[in-house]
Amino acid sequence: MKTRIGVVLLVLFTMFTSGSLFAEQIQIGEREFKSHCAGCHGIDGMGNGPFVEFLTKKPAPLTNLAQKNQGIFPFSQVYEIIDGRHQIGAHGTRDMPIWGERYGMEIIRQYGEFGTEHPQTAHCRILELVFFLATLQEQ
Repeated sequence: MKTRIGVVLLVLFTMFTSGSLFAEQIQIGEREFKSHCAGCHGIDGMGNGPFVEFLTKKPAPLTNLAQKNQGIFPFSQVYEIIDGRHQIGAHGTRDMPIWGERYGMEIIRQYGEFGTEHPQTAHCRILELVFFLATLQEQ
């Protein structure tokens, strides 16, 4: 619950800060997307990445998430899917990597055992990615 409140506060803070800061976060999210997501989801987010032929299930297109949610980008749902820590058992197994865990492991490798005390770094990486995904939405 604390994490969710922190995420909401960070989102609200970002929305009300300068446009240049938000633009920078979008660029960081875009780099994150290109390096970790585009291989499967495609550079355009349409689910047509170069690794698709090696997957058993085609990745979902990421450009119509708002359209499928009555025109509202499902920010929290997208965050939780990427984070992977709030998986619903009825949805079956995950085909997509659990990025929250991977980012956390990268933090521990970089900062050692003290990295576990700073989970917000992984949350920020996911937030920046979600902000970028919101920009990919079709009208």
